[in-house]
Amino acid sequence: MTSAVAPLPNHYHEDCFEFTFILKGAISFSVEGTDYKISGNDVFMTKPNEIHSTDLTPLSAGEIIWFQLDTKDPHNFLFLSDEAANDLISRLKRINCHVIKIGHNTLHDNIKTAWKFSTELERRFLTANYITLTLYNLIEYANQVQFKLTPDIGKAIDYILNHINLELSLDEIAKISFLSTSQFKQKFKMQMGITPRHFINLLKIDLSKEMLKEGRSVTEVAMALGFSSSSYFSVVFRRYNACSPSEYLKHKQHIVPEYFRK
Repeated sequence: MTSAVAPLPNHYHEDCFEFTFILKGAISFSVEGTDYKISGNDVFMTKPNEIHSTDLTPLSAGEIIWFQLDTKDPHNFLFLSDEAANDLISRLKRINCHVIKIGHNTLHDNIKTAWKFSTELERRFLTANYITLTLYNLIEYANQVQFKLTPDIGKAIDYILNHINLELSLDEIAKISFLSTSQFKQKFKMQMGITPRHFINLLKIDLSKEMLKEGRSVTEVAMALGFSSSSYFSVVFRRYNACSPSEYLKHKQHIVPEYFRK
């Protein structure tokens, strides 16, 4: 996705698991009223028949691999034997989280490889094998203690959160973290899955929505959040929401929740 696209309304997938591997960027999902923010190297999973959406939040620019696994017929599940298929489905159902943080891109590289085969036989059997291996690895990660930030990146995030109203300098944040700017950018992206500038802009735009709904003007919001001008704020806002600030407010006033089956 090279720019923001329309949000996903509430829906569910009968008898299907759904997996979203985030390669670049960040996405907000909601499952039965609980919100989740995921970014690069994260995996988002919903189980069969779980109602989910992006909670009216557009999908921002980025790259994902997204697929569903139909469990209605274990006899024809990834070319596995009945015993192996039932075991894998049972293990997936026992995962007790929606967001699985990996901390590196190994699984994402495997799942990308799964769809790169050229012949029909390769696409059928090798793709299924790669998916099966990835799913078992995913189950293993879901059962481990989730990935934690290093103290320097944790300190940087605390600073960003406490100074989100300022025009934040990456050089200054790097100094606070006792890292060079290049080290900071690389380490931040490795642990958070997105660049520090992307992370800062996401926070600013999320906050700007609340300020706009409070009745504050576009110019007032732009200045309060450290943007150099209201026009630049509008450019960044559109990049993450596929609409201008004024269009966003107009849309919010007329939104009607929709449920559909897919």
